[in-house]
Amino acid sequence: MKAFVVLACVCAVVNAQFGNSQYQSSFGQNTRGQNTFQSTARLQSQNAFGNQNQRNQYQQNQYQQNQYQQSQYQQPSAPRSQNLGSCRDNERNPVSGSCDRYVECVNGTAEEKTCPDGLLFNPSANGYPCQYPNEVTCLERSSLQPAQPTADCPHQFGFFKLGDARNCSGFRNCVNGVGFDFTCPEGLAFSSETYRCEWPDQVADCDAEAFLGFRCPEVPVSRELGPPVGYRFYRSDSNCQKYFLCIEGRPRVLSCGGDSGFDELTSTCVSADEVGACPPELREAAARSRQEEKQRLAKEIDFYSKPLEHKRRF
Repeated sequence: MKAFVVLACVCAVVNAQFGNSQYQSSFGQNTRGQNTFQSTARLQSQNAFGNQNQRNQYQQNQYQQNQYQQSQYQQPSAPRSQNLGSCRDNERNPVSGSCDRYVECVNGTAEEKTCPDGLLFNPSANGYPCQYPNEVTCLERSSLQPAQPTADCPHQFGFFKLGDARNCSGFRNCVNGVGFDFTCPEGLAFSSETYRCEWPDQVADCDAEAFLGFRCPEVPVSRELGPPVGYRFYRSDSNCQKYFLCIEGRPRVLSCGGDSGFDELTSTCVSADEVGACPPELREAAARSRQEEKQRLAKEIDFYSKPLEHKRRF
């Protein structure tokens, strides 16, 4: 009996040692695998963190850009006023006597709102109801909120003329009180009434003659034929490619393009080498262009004049 008990104890000890060695070996493999997994996970986590930062930065930049772009059209309205009664959703009506305040129906409740400074309420608008003054007719709705000027702008929003009557081409676009300056194409003046670049003789506060540096000559009136009919053209004294068009005694400036100049005899733009008033370099360039064009046309005519069989050889 004692021998059996001793034998059983020996077997238990051997089994325990053998089992622990397997467990330790297996644990060692798992530890290495776990270390490898942790290293890989740490690297992936770092990469993911870097990519996430990039995505967050990109999303933040996109959000800021979108906010800036939308700010021109969706400005925060004034604080909601008291409940003005029930109404139909999306219904908008002007406040009596005001051109920049309106009542809008939101979830069945009428709320009074105010357009951003410089914009006016347009009852006919399909989208955002606050628009530039040139798009809105106020009529009897003449009252406005107090201006909110900045160092750049007289109002938070709007287009405003720069310069005086002799310098009519510049204007400023104000967005959230920040000004962005622009210049009309050459020969055009900014109109504060239409918010567009117009002919200077059509802009009330622009001195077209001083702005363009040209005054239309007086054309004598014939007793037999009456006042002159049609337009008059005059080449610029300083630039042979520019010319002035006089309409009812007011000037407009136009220009010939490329290597052409204005011919007063025909009142048209012709090759500059045919206009004696053009500088030598422009006349030489025009002559080269005409010669190159003649050679090109000669080759084209020669090509199409050959028989079809001869063309196929090439």
